[in-house]
Amino acid sequence: MKAIKHFFILPILLLLMQGCVYLNEDGVGTRKYRDCVEYYDAEGIYHCECDENLFDYDDLKGGESR
Repeated sequence: MKAIKHFFILPILLLLMQGCVYLNEDGVGTRKYRDCVEYYDAEGIYHCECDENLFDYDDLKGGESR
């Protein structure tokens, strides 16, 4: 009975979530493209501030993220 529930619930959830979750180059987020603001401050230090993803691929690998 559980398999039948999962068989019907999973496709319904996938259809409802369609367009809400995107795979982008850095991870999985709610936007197709990450809106990053890149700039240099007065001291010449580079800064990159991006929207948050639901999760980043680097976090899964244990690496360093932006």
